[in-house]
Amino acid sequence: MLTLADQILERFPGSGIVDRANLALSANYDSVGRALGQLVKERKLVRVGRGQYKKASGRAPVSAGSIAELIERKVARSRRNVFLRGDFVGLGSYDAVGRALRQMIQSGRLVQIGYGLYAKAERSPFSGKATPLVGIKRLATEALARLGKTVVSSSFDTAYNSGRSTQVPTGRTLAVRDRVRRRIGYDGNYVVLERA
Repeated sequence: MLTLADQILERFPGSGIVDRANLALSANYDSVGRALGQLVKERKLVRVGRGQYKKASGRAPVSAGSIAELIERKVARSRRNVFLRGDFVGLGSYDAVGRALRQMIQSGRLVQIGYGLYAKAERSPFSGKATPLVGIKRLATEALARLGKTVVSSSFDTAYNSGRSTQVPTGRTLAVRDRVRRRIGYDGNYVVLERA
């Protein structure tokens, strides 16, 4: 007779994700949870989300610490200043990548500039806080480009460059041709997005 763990493993396809609710087993909820936890510990399954599992690949899962090291290496080698969470998908499960990104933010090597947006950072010698390596306008422009949005000159830039205004633009206003619902910035400093 098959054990509960073996019955669970039989219900997993080669590479698909299985929701815990879809496991048709005669065992009670707690027993299934314990068996799933044991299979994750034995590295036969990988938890990819809340109540979602998949079969572990041939290589052993990577710990959050080493995922942080992989992310750090990838960030250091890249010429980009802005990274999407999707850039790190292949390095581990959703939760493990999230933990590794939080570790990097706490250590000051990354700063979160928006939902799913991260920027290279370093500790400021004056305040000790993590600050991005480039200015907020360049960060926002790069972030919007990574999201597939088109950035054009703002009304303030256009008025100043054409001589209609003597007010020097701050650079915190960006005109975007598409609709954007994200806030981009850090430490209370956000860019203002206007519709072009």
